[in-house]
Amino acid sequence: MALFQIFLISILNSCMAQDEDIMTPALNIYSELKELKASLDGLTTDLNAAKNELEEQKSLIQDLQKQIKESPRVAFTASMSATESTSRGPFSTETKLIFDKVLTNVGNAYNPVTGVFTAPVKGVYYFRYSGSAFASHDMGLSIFKGTARFVSSYEYNSGEGNDQMSNGAVMELDVGEEVHVRLWVRCWIFVDRRYNYSTFTGYLLYPQDSASV
Repeated sequence: MALFQIFLISILNSCMAQDEDIMTPALNIYSELKELKASLDGLTTDLNAAKNELEEQKSLIQDLQKQIKESPRVAFTASMSATESTSRGPFSTETKLIFDKVLTNVGNAYNPVTGVFTAPVKGVYYFRYSGSAFASHDMGLSIFKGTARFVSSYEYNSGEGNDQMSNGAVMELDVGEEVHVRLWVRCWIFVDRRYNYSTFTGYLLYPQDSASV
């Protein structure tokens, strides 16, 4: 009887060992499937995040394109007209120069009759002037923002040849503010009939809304 019991126990132990071997692969596959699902869930989350970011960038580009399309276009360059090459000046008082020969005037913010640029929108603008004078003459020029001198240049007569000079400035302007160029007292500026040596230029860099600082 004892031998029979030992035999049964041996058979049961052998079957249990076989059952464990059979279940082990199934348990491994289930674990791997769980890991694969977790990995796919992570990839789905990353893909959704990338999709949302792409949509935001697309919306931003559309907004920028709309701003560029709707942004006012303001730009001008003007020189001084003359039937023959001559000079303006000297004057006993500082004198506003009239650049009446319009080369470009996008937006018509520059007035060639008065020589004054009037800002059509609040924004940041760039202005530049160039001047030419004979070597025997002094030349001094300034850009004015309203009645305030903003930047200037001065060229003392060198006696070595014709003199050239230029200067420029970035300005923040409110709607209606004015900019012009003045010739200094007892100074000259050359006006040619063809080459436009002396010019006044300005353009809008970008507009600002009323809340901008």
